[in-house]
Amino acid sequence: MVGAGVFGAATASELAGRGWDVVLVERYHPGHVRASSGGLSRVLRFGHGDDVWHTRSARRSLAAWGELEQEVGEELVVRTGMMWFAHREDGWEALTERTLRDEGIPVEHLTPADAAGAFPSLATDDLAFVLHEPEAGAIRADRATRALVRQAEQRGARVVVGHAQRDGDGVTVDGERLAGDAVVWACGPWLPGLFPGLVDLRITRQEAVYFGASADWRAGRVPTWVDYDGAAYGTGDIDGHGFKCAPDVEGEELDPDTEDRRPSESHVEHAREHIAHRFPALADAPVVQTRVCQYSLTADTRFILAPVPDAAGVFVAGGGSGHGFKHGPTVGRVMADLVEGRAEPDPAFGLGPREVGTKLRTAGAR
Repeated sequence: MVGAGVFGAATASELAGRGWDVVLVERYHPGHVRASSGGLSRVLRFGHGDDVWHTRSARRSLAAWGELEQEVGEELVVRTGMMWFAHREDGWEALTERTLRDEGIPVEHLTPADAAGAFPSLATDDLAFVLHEPEAGAIRADRATRALVRQAEQRGARVVVGHAQRDGDGVTVDGERLAGDAVVWACGPWLPGLFPGLVDLRITRQEAVYFGASADWRAGRVPTWVDYDGAAYGTGDIDGHGFKCAPDVEGEELDPDTEDRRPSESHVEHAREHIAHRFPALADAPVVQTRVCQYSLTADTRFILAPVPDAAGVFVAGGGSGHGFKHGPTVGRVMADLVEGRAEPDPAFGLGPREVGTKLRTAGAR
């Protein structure tokens, strides 16, 4: 198992729990700052428009995250509820509401006036309605990734730190060849370099900005939020890190090893503009920290969960596309089923080019 991000760690833990002898290879450190699974938090929401697979996957993963919390004795999920800010009656949020109701997942359709009291300050004059997912929230991302690795180790997996390279159907780690009945590559933004011409991903620079706010803006006192058409999302203050705003416009392409991860003034200003518009009381709030990460984008924002052609026992898991973290436990089970031959590969998650589709994250434009 190469790559100890959320997809790789979850797969390693699942296979170890099924009795496999698992070696989990990580180049840096589980939850490290250059990983797509690094960082302080990720949104945990069930709504994915009319996409039933991802809706069910997120719901199943919530239960699995809860089981992991019990096993490792650590709170990983911040249960805040989540609000979608809908700009029109017939958009993404309306599709999401219908799907959630069809799946029996709790959801509330709120008027802007009814939703305004969820935040100390909320501008709703440009909203048609607000969709509330009461059981959604956020995940402490780097901590959850490390917890999955600990779970894998407790189930018998061995963690090896080193630089892995493809070696036929096996793996070479710092000159030592490892071989097994199966190899799963879950290396996030490094996958295109490992599988040139086969893994079609665009790796983009993304930034999150954290604003200093009073205790009234703590996660739990305020819900997690997503503005699909406005291409931004965020959380209340989790563990004193600040009120998070992450503009979701897809950034320039980057190299995950060499990218300078200092914040850009334009992205910080974009986040402040959004905060000032939606949460007016925070218009002058100080920036207390920033985080630079990356998206590993497929054209249709669906994942890659697939065997590699003409390479028996070799698989790829990646293409999180900026919304994959919450699905980690489900992805682990899907990949374990593929490795064991319990399930056929789903063409929707296959390798190779894809047609551009509706984004499962936000509209991705200002």
